[in-house]
Amino acid sequence: MNGGTKLAWSIENSVHWYDALCEAHNVPGEHHVAYWINRRRMPPYMSNLVTLRDHAHAAVQIAAIRSLIAGGADFGVKDSFQCLSLSELGLRVLFHGTWIFRPAGGSAPEDDSALSWRVVRTSLELRAWERTWRGVDNNADARGGSEVFRPTLLGNADLRFLLGQRGGNAVATAALNRSGHAVGVSNVFGATEERAQLFRGCVRVARSIFPGLPLVGYERDAELMAATAAGFESVHGLTVWVPALAH
Repeated sequence: MNGGTKLAWSIENSVHWYDALCEAHNVPGEHHVAYWINRRRMPPYMSNLVTLRDHAHAAVQIAAIRSLIAGGADFGVKDSFQCLSLSELGLRVLFHGTWIFRPAGGSAPEDDSALSWRVVRTSLELRAWERTWRGVDNNADARGGSEVFRPTLLGNADLRFLLGQRGGNAVATAALNRSGHAVGVSNVFGATEERAQLFRGCVRVARSIFPGLPLVGYERDAELMAATAAGFESVHGLTVWVPALAH
């Protein structure tokens, strides 16, 4: 499988996740050939525009970004191909990330963490999942805000929320998102758990729930290193942009 296909499946899966979360918040996005866009307030850590094509479609993408600027609200742009220069539009880089891919075949990674993962089934368990998710420093900006992961998500057959437990205590989170060609692995967090072990455990669970499908996602920094240690490969860079005056 070539890198272009891996990248396309990763982006497709990311938009599928966006659609699910936005539907749960009653703020559906718009699908266009070169980009996905949502002109309303998004759930935390989600961009209002995701590019779906490379620099050959930059003109229409820039026009769509200008429409967000004209709207006057804070927003984010996920440049999936890391090919846009948006500084002249008054945007700054929030972070650089990397799309990742793990093929469907091969053996599952060893996991000796003694961490047990279970699939969230009820709204009560989902609240426990979100409390654990908010408790991680990576998600500190979401603390005190309204509910992000709503119970209606549990009725989506393509999604699974995984709660990692040790000694009966919730200590880690992860989410799985099945799209047309792959399963996304995201929100892999633990306040005190070793990151590489978290990814190894998530891979094993993902393969058991959605067998025969490759795993995709995007990570950066320590999480990227942990995903690589669990058998993911780096596919392509991405960049998230926000208005220069945004917090």
